[in-house]
Parts: sequence; structure tokens; C-alpha cells
Amino acid sequence: MAKSNRHPEDRRLRRKTAAFRLKHDVGKALRWSAPEAREGDAAALRARLANDLLPRTRGGGAGRDVLEMFFEWKKEEGQMFDAGDPDLEAVGRAIETIAAARDELLGGAQPSPASGRSPSSPSKKSLSSLSSLVALDDACVEVSRACTAFYRRIAVEDGPEIVRSPPSGIHHRGRGGRA
Repeated sequence: MAKSNRHPEDRRLRRKTAAFRLKHDVGKALRWSAPEAREGDAAALRARLANDLLPRTRGGGAGRDVLEMFFEWKKEEGQMFDAGDPDLEAVGRAIETIAAARDELLGGAQPSPASGRSPSSPSKKSLSSLSSLVALDDACVEVSRACTAFYRRIAVEDGPEIVRSPPSGIHHRGRGGRA
């Protein structure tokens, strides 16, 4: 069956499925092990981000590279949606931020406990590192929120998957049927 002959119900279901896939495979994966409150320690935050952002083959805990999953989704499903969609644009901008910072920040050397610095007097470099990790985590939060907002909007705007009138003979409350 040619794409132009597809039933509108099929198109709605495909769009909802694609939006859910983005929310689940990308939005959820980026925040998989995130706690309720962000870690205040750079080492703990770096470890959690590495776990969520890096595939197991690169020392993380993710089954697949989440950035690769986004670009795969965009290639396979993105054409079903308006290129100027505000939620998809927000996802794209945040993904670019993540891609630019991920390898540098998560691949960097961990501060040595033998460096003589106490946790209460961090160096300027470790503060910068913590703020960079927080910015990376903020980008992950932005992607997750935008993916969820996108899915919810698509699920509501596109209407139900199947539009059918109720079979004859079925009575509803207020129309003579029993509750």
C-alpha cells in the first residue's frame, strides 16, 4: 500500500508510536538513574551521567548510545513531524549541548583523593567541572521534558488511534440504558 493511500488512523498510530519511542528511548534513557535531587558531588554526578549517557562498550550503563538513538529516531521518524516543532527544536538544541560536552566531561580524569584538597575547599577547576556537569545534567533534563511534552501533545492532538462509532444496540447512561 502506498503511503498516500494509508488510512488516517494508521498515520495517527504511527505518529503516536514514533513520539512514544522518542520519549522512551531518548527522554527516559537520559534520566534513567537520576535521583530525585541532583548529586552535589562532582564525582557522583559524573558517575551517574556516565552511566546514563555512555553505552556499556564505553564504560557506561546504557544498552545503546542515547545520542545515536536520537539521530536514528530523527532519520527514521522525524519526517512525520513539522521541522519547526518547538518541542523537537528544544530536543535538538539540548542534544547538541549534550553531544558537545559528553565525551570531554565524562572522559576526563577524576580528581585524586590523594591531591591533598579537602572536600570543603575545592579548587577552581573542580568547581568549573561541577558546574559543567550540572549544565550537562540540565541539558539531559531539558531533553527529557521536551520529549515528554512532545509525546503528550501528539497523543492528544492526533486524536484516538481508531475512530469508530459505537455498535448499534449498545446503550449508554442517560440514553435509556442501565448504569
